[in-house]
Amino acid sequence: MKSLRTLLRTRLEWVEDRLMKNAEKNGYGYITPSMARLYSYLGSAPVPMSELARRLKISRQAVHQLVTEGINANFLEVIDSPEDKRIKLVKFSADGEKMSAVALAEIHQAEADLAKIIGESNVKELRRILELDWPEDL
Repeated sequence: MKSLRTLLRTRLEWVEDRLMKNAEKNGYGYITPSMARLYSYLGSAPVPMSELARRLKISRQAVHQLVTEGINANFLEVIDSPEDKRIKLVKFSADGEKMSAVALAEIHQAEADLAKIIGESNVKELRRILELDWPEDL
């Protein structure tokens, strides 16, 4: 029997593969999987680079490199933290917000397609289970 970890990873890869294929279709084919992963951690509020490194489980130097790629693609901006000028915050630029909206629409479409495959009730049950509170550490 496959482990839950393997099953979850395989299904996440299904979604991410669809996103990458559709990125090409939507004119964003140059976005690498690493960049897409970084973008998935950005929301409406700027995020410190150190927090991105922690969430992505990569070095701050690697985050800096990805952020530089995002800046060069006109998707990201870096600003100073209002509380501490030593802290650099990453946020979407106007172009990045447009790209993010396209990606979010693709995610919703993948969920709708999944509902057609496994059934709406199964998608709702999967969402319900994954939204349960989990402990931070076991």
